[in-house]
Amino acid sequence: MTSIVEIANLHVSFGGREVLRGASMTVERGGPTVLIGRSGTGKTTLLRAVNRLNECLPGCVTTGSVRLTLGGENFDAYAQGVRPEELRRRVGMVFQTPNPLPVSVYRNIALPLSLALNLSAADIRGRAERALTEAGLWDEVKDRLDQPAVTLSGGQQQRLCLARALAYRPELLLLDEPTASLDQRSVRVVEDLLLDLAGRYTVLVVSHNLRQAGRLARRLFVLGEGGAAREADPAMLTSAVDREALAALLDEMT
Repeated sequence: MTSIVEIANLHVSFGGREVLRGASMTVERGGPTVLIGRSGTGKTTLLRAVNRLNECLPGCVTTGSVRLTLGGENFDAYAQGVRPEELRRRVGMVFQTPNPLPVSVYRNIALPLSLALNLSAADIRGRAERALTEAGLWDEVKDRLDQPAVTLSGGQQQRLCLARALAYRPELLLLDEPTASLDQRSVRVVEDLLLDLAGRYTVLVVSHNLRQAGRLARRLFVLGEGGAAREADPAMLTSAVDREALAALLDEMT
């Protein structure tokens, strides 16, 4: 398999407090690759480092290497000349809590596209429909496109946020505990969607739930204190006994 992400000796600190101390891992094409670990081990920080979102937070200092292979080009995400805004269009991210814009369903996708890309209205509409379809949402909202996005259910809002990322046609999707705020029915809808999307995109997911990780993971990494990453066998997540063994590994690494 070809690696699309290669993280090596990654250090990230905020205001002098080091969260990641030499994290290293690879992400292969497809997936999903799932990252698990105890609270406070730096899972979200590592995920945000891939598309340089940590730079949006005050006092952030990042050293080390995050090499990406996108569009056939291999480059360091932190190299001089790499524009974070362009990087974030090619490496989309969906957050733990749905964050729709305070506009209509349609404009949640159309507005960011019109600001970031030089596209015609027809192209924007085509991208919006395709993205909503890929996010499994088109049939549910096609007659509600002009309604406020906040009128959607929590699960629909999360899929709208996913569609917003997909509209840029990224090669890599980062998802930070994307079902943590959803009801159980919406959780399974999103999980099934991620498994389907992994056939067309590279998917890296942070999860706090071992059972969910077992349903999703094609590759599994355990993050310990300071960002020490260790690859584990996803088969460990298929039984209660193995999940207990994995929980013991998590304890050992924190």
